[in-house]
Amino acid sequence: MRFTALLSAIAIVAVPVLGANFNVTVGANDDFIFLPDQISGVLPGDTITFTFVSRNHSATTTTFSNPCPPPKGGVGPNGFDTGFHDSASEGDPSVVVTIEDTEPHFVACMQAAGAHCHRGMTFAINPTEDLSYEEFLNNALNDPIQTF
Repeated sequence: MRFTALLSAIAIVAVPVLGANFNVTVGANDDFIFLPDQISGVLPGDTITFTFVSRNHSATTTTFSNPCPPPKGGVGPNGFDTGFHDSASEGDPSVVVTIEDTEPHFVACMQAAGAHCHRGMTFAINPTEDLSYEEFLNNALNDPIQTF
C-alpha cells in the first residue's frame, strides 16, 4: 500500500519542459556571415544563442523584401535586436534570444548603415517555401541603399 501511494505521489510531480537552444556564430572565420545561415523547426520558448566571434556585429530582425539596413530595435511582432557586440573588446560575447512564435523571422547585421547586410550577412528563422532564405539573401544583396 505504501509503495502504491509513493508511486502515485511521484507521478503527480510535473517536470518543466525546456525549449531547445540553437547556436549561431556571428562573424565566423572573420567573415560577414551567420553560421548556420538559417534554422527551421523553432518553436515558442526555444532560444537562439548568438555568439559574436569577429568584428562588431548585430543580429537584428528586418523585413523580408527590403532588409538593408535593419532598423535599431528590429521589426515585426516578436522582433529583436541584440545590439552591437565587438568581439575584440568583449571577448566573444553571447546573446540569448527567446523565440515567441513559429513565424518566419529574417535577421541581418545593421553595422555600417546596412553595409554588412548588403554583403549578405543574413540569417533566417523558420523560412518557408514562399519566404525562403535564398530569396531573402537575394533581396539583401540587391536592396537599394536606403537613407533616412
